Amino acid sequence: MKLLAAYFRSKAKLCGDLADALVDRRDLVVSKLYGMADEFDQNAVILEDRIAEEVLGKPVQADTPDFH
Repeated sequence: MKLLAAYFRSKAKLCGDLADALVDRRDLVVSKLYGMADEFDQNAVILEDRIAEEVLGKPVQADTPDFH
């Protein structure tokens, strides 16, 4: 899961960098890229929280939604 969280972090950075590189900040593509970056970051946070819970020995709830 650590590798998957790192993957999401790298994709979030890539999307953010691409959005930053575009000249017209009002462009729909820029908004979509920032949205994708946010989604990748959220997925990384979810995975990192699960990893932390596993390290502490807390069971993961069955009804916890998977975001990806």
